[in-house]
Amino acid sequence: MVPQQLVRRKPGAAVALGLTLILLAGAGHAQTRTTQRTSGGLLPGATLDSVLAIARQLSPELAARGMDTAAAQARVAIAGSLPDPTIQVMSDDVDRTSGSRPNKMIYSFQQEIPLWGRRDLRRQVARAEVGQMTSQAQAAEAELIERVKTAFARYYTSYEAVHRTEDLHQAIHGVAQVARERYAQGRGEQQEVFRAEVETTRVATEIVRLEAALKSAQGQLNALLVRPIGAPLATPERLRPLPEVRALDAARLADRARAANPALAADAAAINGADTNRRLTDRNWYPDITVGAAAVDRSGFGPGGYQAWVALKVPLQWGLREAQTREAGAQAGAARARFDARELQIRSDLAEAVASFEGNRRTADLIRRRLLPQAQALVRSGAAGYGFGRVDLATVLRAQHDLADFRLQLLSAEFDGQRQLAVIERLVGGDL
Repeated sequence: MVPQQLVRRKPGAAVALGLTLILLAGAGHAQTRTTQRTSGGLLPGATLDSVLAIARQLSPELAARGMDTAAAQARVAIAGSLPDPTIQVMSDDVDRTSGSRPNKMIYSFQQEIPLWGRRDLRRQVARAEVGQMTSQAQAAEAELIERVKTAFARYYTSYEAVHRTEDLHQAIHGVAQVARERYAQGRGEQQEVFRAEVETTRVATEIVRLEAALKSAQGQLNALLVRPIGAPLATPERLRPLPEVRALDAARLADRARAANPALAADAAAINGADTNRRLTDRNWYPDITVGAAAVDRSGFGPGGYQAWVALKVPLQWGLREAQTREAGAQAGAARARFDARELQIRSDLAEAVASFEGNRRTADLIRRRLLPQAQALVRSGAAGYGFGRVDLATVLRAQHDLADFRLQLLSAEFDGQRQLAVIERLVGGDL
């Protein structure tokens, strides 16, 4: 009697064990990651550092910013230089009261000389522009780094989403095989076979959609690396680790942003330049001078002579200078207002990014520590019940879909966390 019961239970137990192993294959599945090479060396894309180095080196935006900074540095020497002198050669008549009037030649030289510290102020304005251009280049680099970090996180999570869904497809395909075996043994219904096959096809269409998203992510990352859109990338290995919770104090991050944010530094340099330009404009009320000297050659009809003079511009255009003073004052006020507005925006963006980051981190922890183990337990229970005929197919499929959905939700939360971390690091001016 007992041996016969064991014989009758053996097919159900075997089905339950086999189905459990199939459904849980994805949970412990470790993708084999190989290092890919080309004739030129390693492919980029395995780690964030590998793509950041290339992006910094090849970015046309950073190259243009570097040339702008070099041009601003050259303008410092231009601002401190004197204007070109004027050399004049003039032919005139020799002054005589009677007879012919022979020719005389006058060779003159004159130089305009800015006074009242104008040259030093112009150099200070140019140096402030250098500081502004340098900070703007750093801000452009920070924005590029943020885009690369986000693109790499999208590439990694898209790659993992495709392979996690392929695990689901493999599991549903195994369920369909079990359903066919149960139907062949007379222990299941044909409708279960059709339902399992429909689910297999539906998951296959989802894989196609995710592969398109992965291709899009690869194209975005390649574009930032100045590579052809379809160029191959190495298999992504890992996301970078998240910082500890104590490193995300919003008030401390705001103080760090005020000291190190390159966009704020550019605005501060603009304020310095505008203030200096206002002082320079105030000096326009005081005239510059022009000094000159000339040699007179009377061509043998008298002794040679010399001339010397000093000229100055009289500031009679009061309306012009008053308008210039108002313009310089308005520009200085606008620079300060832009600095204050940007600082407020940075504080607001930091508060939002930190709150979103903490929320995504808690969500990921809940999914990883609680939902995934619970879903895996539900899959094991459903597989065992289906093998013995105590659980219907719909319950098994729903449990497997829930497990796959939780894995995708975890990937989404991890991507959002990486994206928000990239925003925070751009705002504070460096890695945490």
